[in-house]
Amino acid sequence: MPRTKRTVAAPRAIRVHVLALHDSTALVPIGLVDMLRKATQLAVSLPAARPRPTLEPTLVACGSERIVTGAGGVRIHCEATTRIVRRADVVLVPAIDPDVIEHLALNREAVGWLRRMHAGGADVASACTGAFLLGEAGLLDRRAATTHWAFQDLLRRRYPSVRLKPEAIVVDEGRVCTAGGATSFLNLALYLVERWLGADVARASAKMFLVDINKSPQTAYAILSGQKAHEDAEILRAQTLIENDVGATPSVGELARKVAMSRRTFVRRFTLATGSAPREYLQRVRVEAAKRTLEGTRRSVAAIATDIGYTDPVAFRKLFVRFTGLTPADYRRRYGLEATTVHVSRAGTRPRRGLGAARAAL
Repeated sequence: MPRTKRTVAAPRAIRVHVLALHDSTALVPIGLVDMLRKATQLAVSLPAARPRPTLEPTLVACGSERIVTGAGGVRIHCEATTRIVRRADVVLVPAIDPDVIEHLALNREAVGWLRRMHAGGADVASACTGAFLLGEAGLLDRRAATTHWAFQDLLRRRYPSVRLKPEAIVVDEGRVCTAGGATSFLNLALYLVERWLGADVARASAKMFLVDINKSPQTAYAILSGQKAHEDAEILRAQTLIENDVGATPSVGELARKVAMSRRTFVRRFTLATGSAPREYLQRVRVEAAKRTLEGTRRSVAAIATDIGYTDPVAFRKLFVRFTGLTPADYRRRYGLEATTVHVSRAGTRPRRGLGAARAAL
């Protein structure tokens, strides 16, 4: 009998729709599409035990027009619009910026579309402040999520049922995934590549794009900000008292007396206004002061701890790790005076070119 020819099933195509939003950065949607396309091409060259799926990323414009004007007037040419697309396997939501609330209104049409896509079976994922669009669509309710560290307090206030993960670069809740701030979209892309195409393709893609897959937790990048976006004058005064002399900050009771409140009322109003209890806020201020000293000096960790009011270096170290996800020594290695943010090779004494030459000419 003739041997039956064994057929190999064709790899499944995963439709990935990447939103392009009005007056928002073009870097994220275009970067996501480019990374997913190149990862798919890279996967073909790597051995696999079974056929891998292929990724088919498509730019989808928010609204009825296929050309979206992004931040700075950059025109994004899309292959489809939210008025046309009815189904998807995956939808990726980029950042909305710079004013989140204003840009939520500007891209309001995406909210209902995201809700319909998810209800129709699509997985959804957001990068940076794109989490706010998922929040508006109700897709973050009672789920864990993250967003850019500078907007976490706003996310917490606007969507109180969300279980915020402030330190996370990527949070996976099954059919809903969120990534942290700025270039975390690169880590999101690699995470999705690993999920769909395999860990080997994700590692190869990370090497090709020079992406650090072991990025520090977001809390290492965070700067104490956003917690003064309220109108409680007495609490603002208390915050100033805390920040003016970090090493000798008054106790909570003393702060309450200085702003003419009972301790109970002060704690309640402070927490309501800032999102943090007074003691936690004081700890955050002290850690931020320590981070600045670690970045700009070579003072010992013990001396820095003493400067900000901690006589026990071990207790200070534990506090630092809790708020940043790194030890003081690790933080200094990454962001201190000896850290190099960009590796530049300079040979001999050849004339400087590019940015260095331009800087020297100023």
